[in-house]
Amino acid sequence: MPTTRIRKIAVIGLGTMGPGIMQSFAHAGFQVSGFDLAENARKQCQQVLTTIFKTLEEADLSTPEQSAHESARISFADSLAEAVQDADLVVEAVSENREVKRSVYEQIAEYAGENCFVWSNTSTMDIYKLLPVQLLEKSLIVHWFAPPHIIPLVEVVKGAESSAETVSLTLDLLKMMKKIPLVIERYLPGFVINRILRNLGREAFYLLDNNYVTAEGLDLAVKASIAPRMMLLGLIQRYDFTGLDLSARNLLDPEFYDPPIDNKPGSLYERIDRGELGVKSGKGFYDYSDLSAPVVSQARDKYLLQIFKNLEFCLKEERLV
Repeated sequence: MPTTRIRKIAVIGLGTMGPGIMQSFAHAGFQVSGFDLAENARKQCQQVLTTIFKTLEEADLSTPEQSAHESARISFADSLAEAVQDADLVVEAVSENREVKRSVYEQIAEYAGENCFVWSNTSTMDIYKLLPVQLLEKSLIVHWFAPPHIIPLVEVVKGAESSAETVSLTLDLLKMMKKIPLVIERYLPGFVINRILRNLGREAFYLLDNNYVTAEGLDLAVKASIAPRMMLLGLIQRYDFTGLDLSARNLLDPEFYDPPIDNKPGSLYERIDRGELGVKSGKGFYDYSDLSAPVVSQARDKYLLQIFKNLEFCLKEERLV
């Protein structure tokens, strides 16, 4: 499916993910129009975009001239109708609220052209139950990961009525943008990565709640062991090196018990009750009170760019040996 038919992108929702998604499209040469109902969203988005451009320049992945060209491809609309009216692709990145999303889809169906494709950046929701009938064939869940201008993986979740044309164009477009699409054949809550993270989180909070380890100790242990190894071997190939027979015995070991399911772990909810919500509030498991959220995020992005630059060979779809 040729991607040349895609010329203009509309991004609806300019919060956490919107700016990075907009920059990714602008970097790939597309015209991008953004819209958000929140009055201050445009200003905040512009500030985040400025930070993204600066970070990429400092990492020698862009130049001021390139940033200026990309910035010129980005505009902001005063209404959703204006943003989508001549768009070839609309990316929905609004909050995870069914009624909000339903309203956005209804407006897209009303104001966008009949050949317009729709991507939803939802991280968990079955948007195929919310879409108007006329959008079903041309819509997909296309879930990016934060920060979207850096993390290459994008989960592509097929709907029962998503056309082969929609899937083909989406995969070609993402690959052209140097993203790595993971096709998920049908919807399941949380898709793939968030399901894995949910189970990792349950174990991590169990260890913290029962004082087996500190948050700092647990993070250091992961960064000094399984994180770099997974970068090379992923999740499944590691079993080949462990030995499938040994892995099977480990699963049946009666002395290795799993923690009880607890969806309200104390180490998490105690902090929430104190208003400690993470980077956005200045404190979570770590203290960021002496730094602004944009500064903390910029530092994260700087090191992530360095990691991916050094480990690019790990992302090639080739056998290890």
